[in-house]
Amino acid sequence: MEQINNNLPINIIARVVTDVKVRNDSFAFSQLMKVANEYQEKYSDIPISEIPKVQQARSFFRAIGIDPTRRRPSSEALLRRAVKGKELYQINNIVDVGNWCSLEFLLPICVYDYDKIEGSIHVKLGTQQDSYLAHNGREMNFADKFVICDQVGAFGSPLTDSIRTAVTENTTKVLMIIFAPEDYDRLLLEEKMDIMEERIKNCRNLLQTPFS
Repeated sequence: MEQINNNLPINIIARVVTDVKVRNDSFAFSQLMKVANEYQEKYSDIPISEIPKVQQARSFFRAIGIDPTRRRPSSEALLRRAVKGKELYQINNIVDVGNWCSLEFLLPICVYDYDKIEGSIHVKLGTQQDSYLAHNGREMNFADKFVICDQVGAFGSPLTDSIRTAVTENTTKVLMIIFAPEDYDRLLLEEKMDIMEERIKNCRNLLQTPFS
C-alpha cells in the first residue's frame, strides 16, 4: 500500500503494482464496453443524478471545492458517455482497466507510471505554482483546486492527469489511486482496490498484441 499524505476531508486509497506489461490488447476495453452497455440498457431513460452511486463522486468533488455540476468527476463523464451511447476510447490495457473500474465503481480513478514520480506523494489545495501539461493538451493550473504532487510538483488530479506521469508502453510499475468521499466505507474501498489490482495483474497473463 502506497502512503499518500492527505489532510483533506476525503478518502484516498493507493497501491503500486510491479512487473506490469503495457500492451494494446482489447480485453480490458471490451470489459469497459460491456459495463457501458449495461448502464445504457438500464439507465438511458432516467436523469444521471438519479443513477445509484453517482452522488458519491459528486460528494467527493464538493469536498475538494469543485462544483460537480460544472466540472464532472471522471467517473461521471464516462457514465454520461455510456448512457448516451457515445464513443469510449481505447488507450492501452492498463489505462483501460482504470476506466473499466472507474465506470463500474462510479468513483474517480487515476493510474500513473510510478517510476516517473519523484519522492513522497501528497495531496493539497493547489497554488498558482501548481500546474502541468495535461492529457487534453492544455496547461492546467490548480490554484485553489485539489492536486496530487510529488517533490517535482503537481502531476495529477481527478479532473485530468499530467503527461509527465502518464502510463506508456515503457511503463513497468504503476501507481493506482481511487478517490472517494470521506464517509465512504474504508473496507469497501479496499475491496475495490483489490479488484482493480487483480485486473491489472491479470493483464500480464493474457495473450497480448505488442505496440507496433
